[in-house]
Amino acid sequence: MTHCLFHLLPESCSSNPCQYGHCNSTLNSYSCRCYIGYFGLNCQHKDICSSNPCQHGYCNSTLESYRCHCYSGFAGLNCQHKDPCLSNPCGSGKCFATQNNSYRCQCNAPSTGHYCQLSTQDLTIETLQFQCRNSPQSCLDIARSQKTPLSNQYYQIYDHATCNQIHPSYYFVYCDFTSQPNYAWTLIESFSLNYSPKISTSFVTDRPAYSYSPRNNWSYYRMSRKQMLSLIIQDQYLSSQLLWRATCNFNSLSRPFPSSPRNVVHSSFSSLDILSFNSERCVTLDYVNIHGNAARSRSFYVATTGRYVHLYITAYDTRKYCNYNIPGSKTHDNYFGYYYYSNTQFSCTKNGSTTTNWWIGAKIH
Repeated sequence: MTHCLFHLLPESCSSNPCQYGHCNSTLNSYSCRCYIGYFGLNCQHKDICSSNPCQHGYCNSTLESYRCHCYSGFAGLNCQHKDPCLSNPCGSGKCFATQNNSYRCQCNAPSTGHYCQLSTQDLTIETLQFQCRNSPQSCLDIARSQKTPLSNQYYQIYDHATCNQIHPSYYFVYCDFTSQPNYAWTLIESFSLNYSPKISTSFVTDRPAYSYSPRNNWSYYRMSRKQMLSLIIQDQYLSSQLLWRATCNFNSLSRPFPSSPRNVVHSSFSSLDILSFNSERCVTLDYVNIHGNAARSRSFYVATTGRYVHLYITAYDTRKYCNYNIPGSKTHDNYFGYYYYSNTQFSCTKNGSTTTNWWIGAKIH
């Protein structure tokens, strides 16, 4: 009799309670065996950790999201960035990684300054503010203030908007004084092909990465938009013609460019304002060299195709709309920015570690 009653009980799994899994009936209930990637009493929650989002860390799923616990030396939402605090940039202070892939220092008295490298016992507020107001604001500014030849290296510049604050802020920039004689260039961005999806936004968009120093960050560095605009204001004040350029694999050991440098684009802000351009069209550029083929004062199709796509030159549209076939290019090759299509014969995209570098500069004299 009991045996027959058992079979007359309603089937616990008949209502399909397990949303993403197999149902097993019990005498008065059921249990779910979830498919891979789901969890919960009824397998109703997606296990985001199953996609391994934490690049350098381990993942804990929550009901609606996940949380990464980064291994030592890494930071970021997905543990995707090298921890900027690993090199102890704050000296005696405490370092905190920030969401913009940079860091901030919390100084212990009497230390002060962006890197806690100054002492309020030695420097008065008036001294710091005077130092800020009379310091250079760009690589061109540094070059104009020096009479002796300067080397390519990292230089400190102040944010003049903070000169009236108790603690004026400053940051480091990389200056190139040697690749083109009588020119001064400030690096505003550098990224490797591997990191291009993370930094691929137009210059209209603020996407800083290690913005307080490009040191050891050539594969993933970008100034904040505020820093870029400050740089432009100063260089326009010092020069009648503001310039920009993009290079491939530039580093401190780069030799002076030849008269026709390879894989470089170089033009003026009057031809194309890279910080306000948010469109796509044919633009006459002063000098473009791709695959060793130089073109001067020629029209190329330049695009951003939205705020969230980096400025780039497209081979296909240059041929279609600007009536110029870039020698050595494949049909859909992109150059100097957005690399949805790339060519390993182009030095910026030869492999994952090769870099694209963007600069703002002008003639020194």
